[in-house]
Amino acid sequence: MSYLRTLLAACVLCVGPTALGQSAASDSALGAAEKMIASCFAYAAANKMPPVSVVVVDASGALIAAKRQDGAMPVSGDAALLKARTSIRTRAPTAVLSPIVQGDAGTRDAFITMQLTAIPGGVPFSRGTEAVAGAVGVSGAHPDQDAACATSAVGAVKASS
Repeated sequence: MSYLRTLLAACVLCVGPTALGQSAASDSALGAAEKMIASCFAYAAANKMPPVSVVVVDASGALIAAKRQDGAMPVSGDAALLKARTSIRTRAPTAVLSPIVQGDAGTRDAFITMQLTAIPGGVPFSRGTEAVAGAVGVSGAHPDQDAACATSAVGAVKASS
C-alpha cells in the first residue's frame, strides 16, 4: 500500500490541479459547474464525440451538478461520477493513474476496494485560493476523448476569468 501512496503523491506533484481564475472564484460553485458542463457538451459536439455524461463534484466529492446528453448510456453518469470522485480523492487526473494500476494486481485490487478508477476522464480544478476545489468527470466516449472533454471544460472556465 505504501507503494501506491508514493506513486499517487508523485502524480499529484507532477500534474497538480488546473487553476480557475479570480473571477471564477466569485462565481457560485453551481454557476462554475454549469459553465463546465456546457463547455464539455460544446467540445463533444465540435469533436463529433458520442453523447456523454458530465459530473462536477466539490472538494469533498459531493455532487454539485450532473447532466447526461440525450443518447448517452445511463451507466455513463455513474462512470462520470466515479471518475470525478477518484480525481478529487487522489488530487490528480484519472488519466495519470492508469499506468500505476496496469500490471500491478495489488494496486488494482486496492483501487477496486477504495472505489477508485484509473479510466481517463476525471480532472481536478481549483478556485481562487483553494488548492483543489472539485473535479469534473466525463464518460460516454473513448476514455481519451472523455479526458480531453473534461480538461477543456476546466480550461474554458479558467479562460472566462
